[in-house]
Amino acid sequence: MTRPRIVIVANNIDEVGGAQRVSHVVADRLARRGHAVDLVGVTPFSPAHDYGIDPAVRRFTLMTQPWPAPPPDNRLATRLRPSVRQLIARRAALRAEAVAALDAVLRDGPPGIVVTTQLWAMEHLAEVRHDDWAVIGQYHSSFEAAVAGRDLPRALALYADVDLVTMLTEQDAHAMRRAGLNNVTWLPNPLAFWPDSPAQGSGSTDGSGVVTYLGRLSPEKGVGFLVDAWGRIAERHPGWRLRLVGSGPEEASLRRKAGALAAGGDRVDFHAPVSDAEGELRRADLFVLPSLTEGLPLALAEAMALGLPCVAADCSSGVRLLSAEGTAARLVARGDAAALADGLSGLMDTPADRADLGRAARESVERYRADAVIDQWESMFERVLR
Repeated sequence: MTRPRIVIVANNIDEVGGAQRVSHVVADRLARRGHAVDLVGVTPFSPAHDYGIDPAVRRFTLMTQPWPAPPPDNRLATRLRPSVRQLIARRAALRAEAVAALDAVLRDGPPGIVVTTQLWAMEHLAEVRHDDWAVIGQYHSSFEAAVAGRDLPRALALYADVDLVTMLTEQDAHAMRRAGLNNVTWLPNPLAFWPDSPAQGSGSTDGSGVVTYLGRLSPEKGVGFLVDAWGRIAERHPGWRLRLVGSGPEEASLRRKAGALAAGGDRVDFHAPVSDAEGELRRADLFVLPSLTEGLPLALAEAMALGLPCVAADCSSGVRLLSAEGTAARLVARGDAAALADGLSGLMDTPADRADLGRAARESVERYRADAVIDQWESMFERVLR
């Protein structure tokens, strides 16, 4: 089969984040296999992160300025304010600019396959003539999250006529089919790296260690429950520290919460987002994912690839898939600080259990190595081009 041209369109391609990392890994690996690949972000993000991918991948950002937040409400009185009218006009101009720029990208070469990694990206493609292109639409969270938010009606409308829709797990794909999309399959995210050797920290036997969280500090990530859990167990584990790596809207409140703990607050370390996830995770002895909602969380998969023992909230079919239903990572009830505390404390107390769970974790996620997942991508390309 002749390798088709691939255009991957994401909300942004510059941020340090799981969705961005997945887009870059896929673009890089496809380019290495001889595909002509364009990686497109709708809006810029500053500071722009360089993921160091194959230079053959062309990168584009459609908007010349960041996408502004919407008006505070949709009332007529609000919309008639001069400042709000200016905001609405600016958003309309940027949207038109992005649509024109995406049209130019598609016309700058032969047609092939467009992959829209998010619904907002698909909204822009829907305004561009793309009759000659096959389209694969992705949804990177769980079906449950789509139902709980406002994504399900958007997904059903935007993806009704695309060639194929990919969900992250087989369970989510079945649920989306039952909701009304017949053109659905499932495809896991590839690991951004596969370490030659596991992390060494999980074998610590001296009563000390580091519990690491890596991700956004936002409400859906459940980090507040993690800090509450830490407050319950910190006094019993004086040699351990909690390390929160990331940023987001809850950072200030989480710092206050940690500072107010009766014990262990002085052992909660905050660290800015990092581009070297592997290096950061190698500093850990235990990884924790306290999220209330997830898709197939890359940070958890990467921690498991490093052989770290992991404790995760049972918040999605993707988490259950990665954890092999709790045999390769310890699952606890989501939104339950007491359950999270028990899950962490039990492993902090027992180095042998940490080592055993770490070995099981590494074995469980080997099937998500990048080359194996890119093989599935290429099989999917053949399917949509038949």
